[in-house]
Amino acid sequence: MDMNKILVIEDDQSFRATLVATLEEQGFEVLQASTGAQGVQIARTEEPNLILCDVELHGVGGNLVLYAVRRDPKITSIPFVLMSGFAILEVAPHASEKGADAFLAKPFTPTRLSGSLGGLLRPLKQILEATGLITTDYSRLELKEIVGLATQAHQVASSVYQEIETWLPAAETGR
Repeated sequence: MDMNKILVIEDDQSFRATLVATLEEQGFEVLQASTGAQGVQIARTEEPNLILCDVELHGVGGNLVLYAVRRDPKITSIPFVLMSGFAILEVAPHASEKGADAFLAKPFTPTRLSGSLGGLLRPLKQILEATGLITTDYSRLELKEIVGLATQAHQVASSVYQEIETWLPAAETGR
């Protein structure tokens, strides 16, 4: 299973092309959708490891895409990042309240994007591997091994949470 699969849901074709090229240069497999409805369908069929979604999409907007993803048991745990060109303090708090894992203000530099994603995908891969072993091999594992894998996943998830928290404005995180 490819642990570096990112779904980009963006209706601005030139921005999407630049974002996709940047991610592919960093070694990520990138799936693309130009509409929210198409993005939800791709998420359900391809199960990416991360979704980057614009807030202002024509038709089904990013908030509705987030709502659909969070209510689908098959894809609810996929990390979801809302992107917007609007002021961060205006949109970001609403993004986390609605279940987004992070908010990324557009425009952003390829360096900031790839550094942030690369820093998150490696630990997410560790979490997926540990929880994947627990869910698929639980009958062959001893309780001590399951607890060890769960502890490892929890510790890595805590680090990811702290990393995402640093992306968000201080007002949003309560600091």
